Amino acid sequence: MKSLVMALALFISAGALAFNDKPYNQNYDPKRDPFVDFRLAQQDAHADGKLILIILGGNWCGWCHRLSAFIKKNESLKKNLDETFVVMKLNVSGENNNADFLSHLPEPKGYPYFVIVNHEGKVIGAQNTSGMEEGKSYSVAKFSRFIDKWRGAER
Repeated sequence: MKSLVMALALFISAGALAFNDKPYNQNYDPKRDPFVDFRLAQQDAHADGKLILIILGGNWCGWCHRLSAFIKKNESLKKNLDETFVVMKLNVSGENNNADFLSHLPEPKGYPYFVIVNHEGKVIGAQNTSGMEEGKSYSVAKFSRFIDKWRGAER
């Protein structure tokens, strides 16, 4: 019984990390190749006229879990995020810190950390998410302002 409860908890927690149906944003998988994931995200961003939002974090990161749950819970916010960005999750952990890929990005100032990239691969912004926190979650208003800031940015 105890192992069934543990397995169910892992399944629920993995689902909370999933963003949508793209392999590059399902979770913080240390086994994924970020260069391959980025090329896929770049193709999608170019095809859809969107920016790329790379979320640096890991399964070890409590605020990363909170961010995923927050987005999943707020459907209109998720819709606005989907209309503006192609989201890619990048694992940063002791198991795989993806140093080669990270060497092309601004140094993270905490986790989760956002890096905004255009479809050509140019970094056009970066932001720590702590300014969007509210209590033990995130603020819909602050997160919406973040999305609005990038909605009209040149692709």
